[in-house]
Amino acid sequence: MRLVAFSRTCSQENRRRSPGFQLEAEWVPAGAMGGDWYDYIPLDEGRLALVLADVSGKGMPAALLMSAVRGIVRSVAPLASGPGEVLARVNQMLLDDVPTGRYVTMIFGVLDPASRTLTFSSAGHPWPLVCHGAVVRPLHSDAGMPLGLLPCEFTEHTVKLCHDFRLLFYTDGISEAMNREDQEFGSERLTEFVAAHNCSASRLMEAIHEFRGQCSQKDDATVILLRSAETTAAFSRIAA
Repeated sequence: MRLVAFSRTCSQENRRRSPGFQLEAEWVPAGAMGGDWYDYIPLDEGRLALVLADVSGKGMPAALLMSAVRGIVRSVAPLASGPGEVLARVNQMLLDDVPTGRYVTMIFGVLDPASRTLTFSSAGHPWPLVCHGAVVRPLHSDAGMPLGLLPCEFTEHTVKLCHDFRLLFYTDGISEAMNREDQEFGSERLTEFVAAHNCSASRLMEAIHEFRGQCSQKDDATVILLRSAETTAAFSRIAA
């Protein structure tokens, strides 16, 4: 029971503010012990690390691996030179200590409010979606290998964040959610959702739930939504 409790509370608060930015996250596990994990890690010079990971498998083995990965990431992140080094060091530790066949997909980003940039690296994780104005595009990049499979280097990418943007990190439990007609929620519906100015992490989870209908949830679903605080304030004024 202690493991279940830890699995449900291991992540930080689902809302957080950084100067000029607002973060929201939602996590809905498919079972008692989830294999998805997200975190916010304060770094030096006012920067903030954003982490989203999806551990292979389900149940207790996935929860235990998730717990170990969380500890490694939180210890490595403040010492590494950038996201690529974080993923490389976590990957090597998993190769040294985790049984063959277990792996983790992860996206690790560093938000720098001073320069309004996000630098990120991916280890086999779905591409983030960014929306500037009404234009949504995936941040196509070298997706990299999942962690724990092979020795690998991880490329870093930097995106400039304008004053009217939304950036979505998500696990495949979002895009691959199924309804009773065996249809996936898919990238098109996800893109349309991000394009809406009133989108939020909680509204996305509600949309996924409505789409599934009576179909059971097959996989953990987790999302991090980063947006301009100016956009949030403007929407609040309109809604009022």
